[in-house]
Amino acid sequence: MTLPNEIDGFLASKNFSANTKSNYKYDLTQLLDFFAGKILNETTLELYKNSLNNRSIAAQKRKISSCNHYLSYLYQQKKIEHFYKLIPEKTRAKVEPELTTTRMKEFPEFYAPLQSPGQFLALIILEFGLNFSEIQQLKWENFDWKFKILTIEKRGIKRVLPIREKFSLRVKNITNANEVFNKSRQFLYIELKKFTSATSKEIREQYILRQIRSGKTIYEVAKLLGLSTIVTLEKYYK
Repeated sequence: MTLPNEIDGFLASKNFSANTKSNYKYDLTQLLDFFAGKILNETTLELYKNSLNNRSIAAQKRKISSCNHYLSYLYQQKKIEHFYKLIPEKTRAKVEPELTTTRMKEFPEFYAPLQSPGQFLALIILEFGLNFSEIQQLKWENFDWKFKILTIEKRGIKRVLPIREKFSLRVKNITNANEVFNKSRQFLYIELKKFTSATSKEIREQYILRQIRSGKTIYEVAKLLGLSTIVTLEKYYK
């Protein structure tokens, strides 16, 4: 007996919030991926539990709980013949550190009156999560100040990102932005370094953390960043 895909029916049967449904769907999709081509039994369930050992204790508990709720639903709906339940490992006395130690930071200096290309770049990265190559593809006409959106096209995929008023007030009157966008990667790197000790990667991580704090799912953040997979974001959701 294989593990059936009844995720949609399971979620429809629960009075979950949209965010909780997204979290369950994420966990259960990974569960089904693990069981692809495998027989459902106690041994393979233990193998699944063991595959979670490299994750934080909190993430292991959440995924095991999602699995158990799903297995219970399948049994009640007569989709599987036996009732299975995974038992979490006992909580270890020593708390394991999270895989990522990145913490939210505030950058008040970014929002001071605009005075340099480096500050402009820092704002764009923090507000939109762009990397240098994406910034180099920008045109000033990509910013629609009337509808407060930034349109980005990458590998034929178009993204529409909201422009916050906080950003708009500081940059909408710039007249030479395209001169910055047309510069080399080295120029962007040097100008950013002149303004802040934070790297473009560190600032981009802060964008990700802000999206997570606002309640966005891993799939929503991946879409905002133009990522084709969620792999690089998983560490932020553990």
